[in-house]
Parts: sequence; C-alpha cells; structure tokens
Amino acid sequence: MGYELIAIDLDDTLLDKRKSITPKNKSMIQKALKQGVKVVLCSGRTHNAVIDYAKELDIKGNDQYMITNGGALVETMDQKILTQHTLSNEFYRRFVQFVKQNQLHYNVVDLQAKTYTSPEEWFDKYTIAQAYENNGGLYIREPDQLPSDFEITKAIINGNEAELDAVSPLVHATFDKDYFVVRTGEGFLEVFPRDVNKGRALKELAQSLNIELSKTIAIGDRDNDIPMIKIAGLGIAMENAQPEVKQVADTITTDNNHDGVGNAIEKYLIK
Repeated sequence: MGYELIAIDLDDTLLDKRKSITPKNKSMIQKALKQGVKVVLCSGRTHNAVIDYAKELDIKGNDQYMITNGGALVETMDQKILTQHTLSNEFYRRFVQFVKQNQLHYNVVDLQAKTYTSPEEWFDKYTIAQAYENNGGLYIREPDQLPSDFEITKAIINGNEAELDAVSPLVHATFDKDYFVVRTGEGFLEVFPRDVNKGRALKELAQSLNIELSKTIAIGDRDNDIPMIKIAGLGIAMENAQPEVKQVADTITTDNNHDGVGNAIEKYLIK
C-alpha cells in the first residue's frame, strides 16, 4: 500500500514529555516529506500553537496542511482556511451559564486563536496555559460584552483529572445530544460542534487533495484521536495511548518518549 498522507497528533504523540520532537521523529518526517507524503499535524491546539513545530519540521507553504482546534479548522501553513466549523454565540452564552451554575473554570477560543474567559477571583492554571499556548492573548469578557455574531471554535472546561472525572457525566448529559464532547488532555474537557472531530477533518482534507482514505495513516494517543484512527486506512496508537485508543487501532507503535512516530513512519512509509 502506497500511503500518501499521514495525520499526526501532537501532545503525547509527536511530542515527548519535554514537549520536544525527537531527532528520529524529525528525520523520518523529513524523509516522508521528500517522498511527497503529506505530513499533517493534527491537534486540538490552534494554528499559533502548532506552527512553530511545523517550521521545525520544515513543513511549510500553501501545499502543506494542518488540522487545528480539534478538527474545527483545516488550513494551510499560511493560514488559508479550507474548511471551518464554529459554535454560535447562542451556544457560547448557554455554555457560560452552565459553567457558572456548576462553579467550573472555562475558556473559549475564537478563529483568531484568542482565548476568552469570564472575570474570576482567580484563574485556573489550565486556562492560563491555554492562552499562553495559543499566543493570541487572554481576554476577560462576558458573552454580552462581545458582538452578537461572535463565534468560537471550541469551548473548554478546565480542571485537574479528579475534577474533570467528577463533572464529565454532567457535561456529557447536557451537551452530547447536540455537540461533540471529549477529553483532549490533562486539564481539558472540550466541546465542539456535533460533527467536528479529527476524523471528519481528515476526510475533508483527503477529499480536497483527491487522496483515498485507504491511502492515509493516522497516529494518536487520546479519545479525540479515535475518529481519525478509525477512519484512516491505517490507524496507529501510541504505546502510551489510552486503552480505548489501542482497541480501535490497527497497530501500536512505541511510546512518545521512544520515537513512536518515527518508528511508525520508518515501518510504513519510508521506501
């Protein structure tokens, strides 16, 4: 099988525990690029939080792509948007009302990678980390202080693992009917438009490039990677992946601290 595209999750997949790209991961990705394979970084992060890693890998230009905001945006390295799916201002207001009623910490992200949250006595460390990572600024605003047509790419409930474990059933019960709710990493329980996920984004990108899904690879480690791992021609789970991810994957590579991505590319892509 001649694979033409590989979609790679970032955190705990491409990146090791130091948030770095190992030398083997880098060299194998560059070899794949030289063979003409599309290497697509696919993350819940925003463009601003992905682009430096893309530059490090020499993934650049309008003929290279990234999937950001958990699949809400498919875009080029130069930020030309191919597809986008957003959440309405109506949802945003409902979401803020929900988190306030349940005394939760939150943030939302707009199309420009700006992070918004409500005024609080103190801000959750994960909210601060999100804004820092997005590199678009942290804005302290209530929904009624923003335009009536204000839209967001995702809404995030923040908290430690125990806090999110406790509130997850309520969040799913409240939003699952009309939205896609998923844990994307430590401290982040995220809400997206109903049909938005990395799998749909991979399908949209493959169609736009006239690449058959059977000729795609997807590799990841968490719940939000499951849709793309299931839809890709070859779905690969990291050794450090959650059990649910390993169950749906076609194969398992080494963990993120031991060149899991590089080893998978070497085995399935490099000629």
